[in-house]
Amino acid sequence: MIARISDIAEVQGGMVLSRKEARSREEGFCSYRRLTLRAFDGNGSIHLPDLEDFYACESLDNALFTAKGDIVVRLFSPMYPVYVEHDYEGILVPSQFAVLRVKDKEKVMPEYLRLCLSQDRIQERVLSMERGTAQKTVKIKTILDLEVPIPAWEVQKTAVRIDTLGRHRECLYRELIEEERTLTRKLLEDIIGGANR
Repeated sequence: MIARISDIAEVQGGMVLSRKEARSREEGFCSYRRLTLRAFDGNGSIHLPDLEDFYACESLDNALFTAKGDIVVRLFSPMYPVYVEHDYEGILVPSQFAVLRVKDKEKVMPEYLRLCLSQDRIQERVLSMERGTAQKTVKIKTILDLEVPIPAWEVQKTAVRIDTLGRHRECLYRELIEEERTLTRKLLEDIIGGANR
């Protein structure tokens, strides 16, 4: 079955933060962690150290915060969709992002929807639908109009498992490469440093 995003998920844009921003940290009524564009990576993760503090002039009870099961996308291409797990809950969502919430989790796994949105075919479709210069903005209507395949629950579950294992393996490879760089750097420092002693 093929379904439009609008049929399977609600999509909401983030908040325009400048309207609620305190003039200074001291005047801030409340502070929140907020998403930034650089915090998103192409592997479906949020790099938590790249979140920023936001000082609001009032409580933002009605603002949009991430919740477990959400899918957050950048409103710039590439969208870098992220599935919100426990570690990513309660983060303030600014207007450069949108949040998708699956309507019926018995039929569509949110993790599966994130996987669909990350596929090259979808990213290319978004690029073809949007106008702009180097970094194309993505309209919420464009996201709502996207079509994705919705297979049986077990097929979704298998696809998510394969994707999760693949992304975990990539992460381990990156860590291994970084450790190899550190080791090489240390060896070279020992060799070069030893020659100057």
